[in-house]
Amino acid sequence: MIFQLIAKLFLDTGYSWIRMSLALIISVIFSWIVGVAAARNKFAGNIIIPILDVLQSVPILAFFPVALVVFVAIVPGQVGINLAVIFLIFTSMAWNIAFAVYEAVLSIPQEYLDLASLENLSLWKRFTQLYIPASWSKVAFNAVVSWSVGLFYLISSETFSLGTKNYQVTNGIGVDIARFSSEGLWGQYADALIVLIVAVILTRLFFLGPFSDWSEKFKLVEEPRRMRKDPIYRFYSWVNTKAVSKVFSARMRSTSLETPTPAPHRDKTLRKQPLKRRPIKFTRFHKVLGAIIGVAVLVVVLIEIFSMLIASGVSLSILADKEGTVLVGLAYSFVRVWYVYAISVAVGLPLGIVIATHPKIYQGGSTTLQIVSAVPAVAILPPIATSLANLPNSGELTAAIVIFLGTIWYIIFNVMAGIRSIPSEIFEISKLMRLKGWAYWKNVLIPAALPSFVTGSITGVGAAWNTLIVAEYFSVSGKVITRVSYGVGVLINVAINTGDLVLLGLTVVSMSAVIVAVNLLFWRRLYNYTTKRFAYRR
Repeated sequence: MIFQLIAKLFLDTGYSWIRMSLALIISVIFSWIVGVAAARNKFAGNIIIPILDVLQSVPILAFFPVALVVFVAIVPGQVGINLAVIFLIFTSMAWNIAFAVYEAVLSIPQEYLDLASLENLSLWKRFTQLYIPASWSKVAFNAVVSWSVGLFYLISSETFSLGTKNYQVTNGIGVDIARFSSEGLWGQYADALIVLIVAVILTRLFFLGPFSDWSEKFKLVEEPRRMRKDPIYRFYSWVNTKAVSKVFSARMRSTSLETPTPAPHRDKTLRKQPLKRRPIKFTRFHKVLGAIIGVAVLVVVLIEIFSMLIASGVSLSILADKEGTVLVGLAYSFVRVWYVYAISVAVGLPLGIVIATHPKIYQGGSTTLQIVSAVPAVAILPPIATSLANLPNSGELTAAIVIFLGTIWYIIFNVMAGIRSIPSEIFEISKLMRLKGWAYWKNVLIPAALPSFVTGSITGVGAAWNTLIVAEYFSVSGKVITRVSYGVGVLINVAINTGDLVLLGLTVVSMSAVIVAVNLLFWRRLYNYTTKRFAYRR
């Protein structure tokens, strides 16, 4: 019996992993197209980058009901539901990969671009021989992050209910976790969670980890490369040889992307010239254009929604009453997000610094944290809610824990990355100056971590808003697992269950407007300040 259960759980996990893999493949293809276009065409970049900036700020789960209805209306049945789930996962993966491709293509040394022009490479050859290889390492790194993010939306979307209709996929590990927890079958639930964790570990060991190592060969840097001979790495090399055999031209491949071999008619002194990377610059024009596009998108959406509502006979007084309710719920959610974020900072900032500055802790701790962080918070929400059910304000406490688990990892990993990127000379100077204790943290570690910390905060707060929708109100097959008194998550679920499209539209638009406004007016300014003031430059 137990073996049949485990076999079914692994089969359902396979279905979920197929959805994840399809979403990741679509995200990478989308990112190559959009990222390269934005990097190589100034006009396209001025439009694409601000739009991506706005889209990554919008809470995905709030728009999932609309996407689900659209896909099911176009393709009824399980096919439409599966397409909606894949689309939701895609929207959670695509934006950071697209930005990574954009940054990688912008950072290609000018010598390579000149060489491509001298060789008269077509657009397709530039893609396959230059742009794609140059972005492989960043795509691989962000694929690891995107996979962890996508798992949260996978579990959430596989068990989605819309009013009285249940839009669950037939097979999926999220379906198993939700069903066992709702029926109180905690033994089977534990088995499902263990299978999920095992699948996460195996994916990292046999796919994401080797994929990241394999991509190191394409980095445009002069550094020693590790030579691996294990079967997994050989498999990726075989894929590179067979499926992407012409990724580099013979000239580029022969130099391993360290120094481009000049064409016969070029000056041989080019061999001795250092690689020059063009810095990524966001001018005032880009900032203004991004703000204009963000505001314009919101204005257009608001006008369309209010036009449809007025045309359908909804009075302005009803709209005002409902918007007042939305603003009250939004205020509660806003406070909830920011006080949990403050707790996450208090824990994540010092923890990330400690792990990154102690090599022994980093070697074992980073891998453990990567595996733990990949387990979606929504997957462990049922036992958390059940164990806290008898406590006062259990809904608030459960929501805080779930939002914390959805936020903390972004801060920890980004802080670790910031500390690990500090030039070794800084540590040597600190030792010579005998900086210790708080003085060492205040003058070296915290300033060095600030740019990465702000980046992690931006993504962490964005994740908090998405996690919030599930944390404030979570139900499975009509059974409410946990809920808070007020919040946008409650309003969204109430609007869905009652079919109140007016309340749903106002909640989603109001929440999106607040998030985009905070990003444009606060986070972007803080990011620009910290990168200029505290970033180490060699």
